[in-house]
Amino acid sequence: MDGRKRNHPISIVEIAKQAGVSPATVSRVFNRPELVQPETRQHVLDIAERHGFRPNRLGSSLRSGNTRTLGLVLPTLSNPVFADCFEGAEMRARQSGYSVMMTVTHYDPALEADAVERLIDHQLEGVILTVADARRSSVLKTLKARRMNYVLAYNESARHPCAAVDNRAAAADMVDHLFHLGHGRIAFVSGPLDLSDRAKSRLAGARQRALELGMGQVRHYIMPSHTRSDTATVQRILQAAKPPSALFCSNDLLATAVIASIKELGASVPGDISVVGFDGIRYGAFMSPSLATMEAPGYEIGKVACHLLLEQIEQGSMRSQQVAHRLIAGASAAAITPPGESHAHRANH
Repeated sequence: MDGRKRNHPISIVEIAKQAGVSPATVSRVFNRPELVQPETRQHVLDIAERHGFRPNRLGSSLRSGNTRTLGLVLPTLSNPVFADCFEGAEMRARQSGYSVMMTVTHYDPALEADAVERLIDHQLEGVILTVADARRSSVLKTLKARRMNYVLAYNESARHPCAAVDNRAAAADMVDHLFHLGHGRIAFVSGPLDLSDRAKSRLAGARQRALELGMGQVRHYIMPSHTRSDTATVQRILQAAKPPSALFCSNDLLATAVIASIKELGASVPGDISVVGFDGIRYGAFMSPSLATMEAPGYEIGKVACHLLLEQIEQGSMRSQQVAHRLIAGASAAAITPPGESHAHRANH
């Protein structure tokens, strides 16, 4: 170099020469970084950064036929768990040199098909998606017909590769928690079940465990959506002849909305009624009272789903992996068993 400013971008061949490696190694640094030793990878990146080099992703994709881009289809980003899912998936994709293109469906099955079609048009190498109901989804049939790699996130399925918690078991564990706090009558609150097979599984798990424990029937109250409370419905619950002592909401955003409705009606949580959620959103710990919930870790689900998708793309394997759930015993669920009264006695009244 003679010190004069370069009037053309540095090439991969020149970077390889300065780094003392082959052009193929430089190419792998930018396209398959996991295949290159960390020290060599960083040495090449340092030289590239010094010269302001940026790889031509579009040109490389056109030549190879590989876009190294994944699609991510989520119901919404207003729910923090789905934002966490995006972060987990994007982090895992970046580790292997992939980018993520995302879209949302607003819990609308009709939008799922449109969203996936638009992503397929971008010649993606695979899709991570959350659908309304994995058993009835036409989108999954489309992906199979087109031989597109895909993994479900949050949805459980025996027929499709997925990353999810065991929703029935997690809901049963929450019912166990409420039972040991002395609650004999609980109700389940969710949006329309045809828009969320996760809520459907959680209701089934709650009802089955309540039956096994000899508790009363778990009533189901349906809100306008999975994240919005209806104050009139909450009022009907509170004014029932035999009101539940605890409400189990299908997700944390709905739980926070229900708590707001309860307070609007002049009642208190957990003084008049306990409220629990599902998901484990981070700000639940800072609410007043702190939210009792069952954590389904969004970041981990996104990370695992992306890892499974990359296995499909790079190794041809197709498998599922369950993610562990965890109880967060917040203050929104309080013990109500009077001294000397057994759980069984309370469950029968």
